[in-house]
Amino acid sequence: MLNILFSIAYFFMDIVFITQKDALIHGLISDKKEKDSTIKDLVKTNTELMKHQMLINHLSEENVQEILSLAENNSPMFFEKFQVFFPHFIPEILRINPNLIHSELYFCALMKLDFDTKKIAQCTKNSIRAVESKKYRIRKKLNISSEININSFLIKI
Repeated sequence: MLNILFSIAYFFMDIVFITQKDALIHGLISDKKEKDSTIKDLVKTNTELMKHQMLINHLSEENVQEILSLAENNSPMFFEKFQVFFPHFIPEILRINPNLIHSELYFCALMKLDFDTKKIAQCTKNSIRAVESKKYRIRKKLNISSEININSFLIKI
């Protein structure tokens, strides 16, 4: 009889424990969803701020669209126009590492415009893997740690 009472008491303690753990798990899940939503909002806001930063650099919306269009069409005029609208960018990059070659500077220009790997691959008619490799080499040459987003780093220059 005493054994049965202990078993019942232990059973109820297990139920309370499981209920508490379940409530804790649901709380953690809702916190995670809230934080994920906040992160998505921050990323979206950051992207918008980066685009606005280009406009603040005395670029009109037409000029930005022109540069983006030239980049997307892999036009030979892109890099020249980019240097006209961002005259200090290439010298600053070369100050960090003067050994960067033209194709790496071209990729840096695309990343400054916040093109992701897939879009750079489309614009340059390279594979995604080739673009990832080029970005990795640029990251090493500019001594950018893997925790830092390379596009964000270049946009700030």
